[in-house]
Amino acid sequence: CRRLRRQGRIPANVFGHKQDPVPISVDVEAFRPVLATGHKVVDLTIDGSPEKALVRDMHWDTYSTEVQHIDFQRIDATERMSVDVPIVLRGTAQGVLDGGVLDQQLHTLTVEATATSLPNQIEIRVNDLSIGDAIHISDIVDLPAGVTIETRAGLVVVQVNAPVELVEEEESEEGVAAQPELIGKKEEDEESDDK
Repeated sequence: CRRLRRQGRIPANVFGHKQDPVPISVDVEAFRPVLATGHKVVDLTIDGSPEKALVRDMHWDTYSTEVQHIDFQRIDATERMSVDVPIVLRGTAQGVLDGGVLDQQLHTLTVEATATSLPNQIEIRVNDLSIGDAIHISDIVDLPAGVTIETRAGLVVVQVNAPVELVEEEESEEGVAAQPELIGKKEEDEESDDK
């Protein structure tokens, strides 16, 4: 694996469709466009034979700068599959402009689609969100043809929360911070105070 990486190649495995796993390597430069676009489905040529495959998993180095290993899953272009697709928020919420805080609770959606209709990402526009508004899974309707969402419909994807105000420490009438009351003072201490 180290020798392959020094040669500018990424070690990988191809598995699935009731075939034995096959170790391969991928040219780093040839794979860069896949990383840049986030494409999930790629065309591989293995021993001169073309195959469609899904990028199922990628292992990165410690600093998440270089891909160390890739797992490809063989697929049929016509079969439906479930894949996690990233959510990308577009625009600036009105609630944020009014001082609210944008809270994205989900970063991926599980969708079902054929290999040819699988989206690289799901875009959600947040411009119309005011403070207190939220977008649920059930609100996402603008999907490519043939794509269905499998993630539970009631979950919140993103919402705009009201800003949190810090409560200043209450001060006594004299302007000095109030002292905490001592609870559980022993009777002996009280007697010694009397003397």
